[in-house]
Amino acid sequence: MAQIAVNGQIWNYVEIAGGHGGPPLLILHGWGRTGAEWVQIARELGRKTYVLDLPGFGGSSLPQVKDIFEYSELVVQFCKYLELDKVMIIGHSLGGRVGIVLASQYSELVAQLVLIDPAGVRPRSIKRVTLKVISKLFGFVPASWRARIMYRAMDSDYRNSPALRQLYRAVVSHDLRSNLSQIKCKTLVVWGEKDPILPLSLSKVYREKINDCQVRVVWEAGHDSHLSHPRELVRILEAGWI
Repeated sequence: MAQIAVNGQIWNYVEIAGGHGGPPLLILHGWGRTGAEWVQIARELGRKTYVLDLPGFGGSSLPQVKDIFEYSELVVQFCKYLELDKVMIIGHSLGGRVGIVLASQYSELVAQLVLIDPAGVRPRSIKRVTLKVISKLFGFVPASWRARIMYRAMDSDYRNSPALRQLYRAVVSHDLRSNLSQIKCKTLVVWGEKDPILPLSLSKVYREKINDCQVRVVWEAGHDSHLSHPRELVRILEAGWI
């Protein structure tokens, strides 16, 4: 485990040596998690790997950012500090959002992209849309009621992370659908068959929008295939991708 400070941002990360050549792996975890849950998989993949605690999680400091683009820029600064010119990104959930931004906006940095149940495209939710419209249109409703409506409209990650709600609103509010067509590198999308948070049907959007994209399914897995089906996930990653 190591820590560095880059432009005032403290980073907690694990560096893993590997025998395979080529660009190192950069593993980005999901919301409310840390890089620790990816260390074992990183070791099994056998490549030089950097497993990060994303800003605001684990041992990395909480940043003040206005959107997912500023948040992702912090990862770019981390890479520059360690002189990582090319990386292969594995991004899960929130980490997938960051991976999408990096691959679409910093193509010179990303050699290859793996998105695991990524949170880049928000599923359509009639309940969420209805509650948000109501909260915005009815100005005569007391502020406390409007806040309650908005609270119910937000995801469980928001409700369960009171200390991180400002960060949550900043990094998840932008739908990255339009960024997908800007990704030029080889991309693998891996999805848990029974993901209850981001349904498998969303993988169709990625396959259609990203030019060089393949989709693989981890059967019987939910949102966290790296925890529930690690061997199957490793096999998928090793099959010509890592």
